[in-house]
Amino acid sequence: MKTRRIHRLRLLILRPLPVALLALLMLTPAPAPAHGQGDAAELERRVVRAFDEGEHREARDLLKQLIELDGASPIHRYNLACALAQLGDLEGASDRLIEAISIGFVDFHHMKRDSNLGPMRGHITYESILEGWRDLLDARMEANLESAKRVFGSGYDYEQDEDLRLLYISAFDRRLFQEARRDIEMLSEWAFANLFTGLGPDRPTDRRPDPWVSVILPTPEDFVGMVRSANVGGFYSHNQRRLISQDIGPSLRHEFLHVLHWRDMTRLDQRHPDWILEGLGCLVEDIDWGPDGELLPAPSWRTNIVKRLERAGRMLPLNELMTMPREHFVGRRPNAHYAQARAVMMFLHEEGKLSEWYRRYTAGHDEDDTGIRALESVFETSLAEVERRYRAWIRAFPEAPEEIRPGMASIGVEIGPGRGDGPEIERIPPGSDARRAGLRMRDVITAINGRSTRAMEDLVRILSEFEPGETVEISVRRGRLHHTVQVTLVPAP
Repeated sequence: MKTRRIHRLRLLILRPLPVALLALLMLTPAPAPAHGQGDAAELERRVVRAFDEGEHREARDLLKQLIELDGASPIHRYNLACALAQLGDLEGASDRLIEAISIGFVDFHHMKRDSNLGPMRGHITYESILEGWRDLLDARMEANLESAKRVFGSGYDYEQDEDLRLLYISAFDRRLFQEARRDIEMLSEWAFANLFTGLGPDRPTDRRPDPWVSVILPTPEDFVGMVRSANVGGFYSHNQRRLISQDIGPSLRHEFLHVLHWRDMTRLDQRHPDWILEGLGCLVEDIDWGPDGELLPAPSWRTNIVKRLERAGRMLPLNELMTMPREHFVGRRPNAHYAQARAVMMFLHEEGKLSEWYRRYTAGHDEDDTGIRALESVFETSLAEVERRYRAWIRAFPEAPEEIRPGMASIGVEIGPGRGDGPEIERIPPGSDARRAGLRMRDVITAINGRSTRAMEDLVRILSEFEPGETVEISVRRGRLHHTVQVTLVPAP
């Protein structure tokens, strides 16, 4: 009996999924239900209510309807397994749990804690899943890899990072992609040391491995097809363990920080408010690295927003920002809310209190999930006094240049935003120093004096530190070739 169950489990997990379903899972932010989203949402609310009231037969019947509406969702099958377990149908629960895992359910920590699966503890299928969890996750990654190769083809690179449990799917220049990988590794080292200490190299050796996350770095054309929004630079879906970024700089760092943050929340069985999630994600968008791997957040267009809000008397009080419901945070004036969340994290970082604040916050999460109590604790004063110091810090914080203004140091060419790996030269004036130095149309500027310029904001920020007449080394990508040239900066017209 045990051998049959284990064999069946491996067959379901290791067998490749149908190509059409895999393409759907990889290319869309969420599986599309066969009928209206409203029908599914109402059924989900009724399922939650049925579980809360102990009406497991009703939950079972509702979940069967949900699976008919949305057959690609592993969550519905997992919940059906829970309902069947509560009804004593352990064989049916085993089958549904196997199905859920076979199409993407990978939340080991939730499954281990879920009291609804209590009747299955000790069952051969349940114990086999626990014993073979790493194999199950690796098999899911292999299925996603085969799916990605079918969907994206040979024009993409496919690489795995076993330590960080990342499956990279990249359309970017290979050399720049490797630089982005090193950037992600440095960011993870900083995050493990300063925030998510339970995820780092000193974590318990018996801890179950994290699920693999697919990191998709597509062409601009593929990105538009997947995201369908001009206002989004990337996103991370924790349910689907999928990160998509249109660039290999600020957006990738932001979304990767979400990956680590969600892993930490899962480990702690916590859900942090959006101001914390997005504040930390935004914190690592615009950065430099110190000589010892120190993360140095830089002023940015987001901190400029906060300074303007403060001058206009429209900056939110800390207690309002930190208690704001999610639908308000992301729904009304999201740029202002993201900017203020980043500013709070920068304030904590510059005061040398970010690590201790996060430690105290997670330790006291059950008593206060807003972060207010941890903020008062780490500053050893009232929120009103923290607010006073924070606003003074905002007023003194430097403005970030958002464009190359007349008279500022410039390369002497017209530059566009590029395709995600750096700004692109769109025009070079005849006879200019830039042309004589060797720059050409459509060159992608990837670094200045060795500092990465993955976005226009990076380029403007770095150039603002120089004066006209100074000479800098500019790294460019020209097709598949990489060059460096020495350019004397000129005043912007």
